[in-house]
Amino acid sequence: MLTKEERDEIYRRALAACRPKAWPPKPTPTAIAEQRWAQKSTEVVIRDAAAQNEAVCTRLQAERAAVEAEQKRARYQAVIDRYWQSMLDAQAEVLAYNHNTGFKERVRPSCHRGSSDSDWGVR
Repeated sequence: MLTKEERDEIYRRALAACRPKAWPPKPTPTAIAEQRWAQKSTEVVIRDAAAQNEAVCTRLQAERAAVEAEQKRARYQAVIDRYWQSMLDAQAEVLAYNHNTGFKERVRPSCHRGSSDSDWGVR
C-alpha cells in the first residue's frame, strides 16, 4: 500500500508530464535584424544601406521642398496683404476728404433724429 506522500508525488509527476511545455522566449526585433544582417553577403548589405540612405535623402528633400514652398507662399501673401492694406488706407484718405471745402474732416453723424430738426440731412 502507498502512503499519502507517495501518492501525492506520483500525482505531481503525472500532472507535470501533462502540462504543456513553456514556449521559448521571443527574440527581440534587434536580435532578428542582427541575425539577418549577419547572414547577408557584404554586397547585399551595402546595397540595402544605400537604398535606405536614398529613401532618407528623398524624404528629407521632400520635407525641405514643402517648407520652402510654404515660406514662398507666406512671402507672396505678405506682399498681397501689404498692397491690400495700402489700398484700404488710400480709400480711407479719400473718404476722409471733404470735397465741398477741400479740407480733411472727419465725417461725424448728426445727433438729431427727426426731419423737423434744423440741421436734418446736413453732415
